[in-house]
Amino acid sequence: MKSLAYLGPDGTFSAILARQRFGNPTILFDCKTIEEIFDRLLAGKVDAGLIPVENSSGGTVYDSVDLLIRHAGKFSIREELTMDIRIALLGRPGKSVRTIYSHFIQIKHHTAWLKEHFPNAKLVSVSSTAVAAQRASETRNSAALASPGTAALYGLDVLEFPSGGEPVNVTNFFVISRRPPAVRKSGRTALIAALPNECGSLHRFLGPFARERVSLTRIVSRPVPGQPQTYVFYVEIEGGASTPSVKRALERAGKIVRSLDNLGTFSIGRRFCS
Repeated sequence: MKSLAYLGPDGTFSAILARQRFGNPTILFDCKTIEEIFDRLLAGKVDAGLIPVENSSGGTVYDSVDLLIRHAGKFSIREELTMDIRIALLGRPGKSVRTIYSHFIQIKHHTAWLKEHFPNAKLVSVSSTAVAAQRASETRNSAALASPGTAALYGLDVLEFPSGGEPVNVTNFFVISRRPPAVRKSGRTALIAALPNECGSLHRFLGPFARERVSLTRIVSRPVPGQPQTYVFYVEIEGGASTPSVKRALERAGKIVRSLDNLGTFSIGRRFCS
């Protein structure tokens, strides 16, 4: 892989993971939004993209799932990466803290700690923890809940670890590319299923997987814009599409759906720490 796009700016968890997983000689491009990552891939400007898909505190990252659905058939998932997220309070020693910046997930996760230690501080949600650190570096009497690795980038110090320095949540990421879906016998397979808008369609779709004892590890329903009460489903199953039981389940499920896109079978399990 020669180039990869990720959600920036420098100092985000995506940036930290991109460098840990790929580093040199891969050229890394930071993007302002997840959609920009897809746009760069569509335009052929990068070989791959790194997108967040799920956080143990905040749940599904719907921007990523919606874009996978919108562009089904144009991208494939190559691997899933996991990052243990560490968070620190960054600021300047000896200064009172009147404002604390962070991503809304971190503010939500640390609500009790913030109320106990900074009951009078104004909490401001921003687009990323890296932006939070940047804001804190530019604003008097402020701090940020962010990765401790961003402190040096923005001239801040680590003031406290709300969780004692231990990981407080886990975020899962996908590496995606425009290459055809990988064919593997092990791992997980991702699907985009558009079902008929009728009673029992989801039950009938899931039936073949249950009968073949194929485990579903993730299922997310998303509304179809402009079509009230119509949904498309992002589904992950254990096993590769060439595995006999999975192959049989897909063949039977394929007769029930309006459309079924295979995003590929991908490896899982590589774990990193921020």
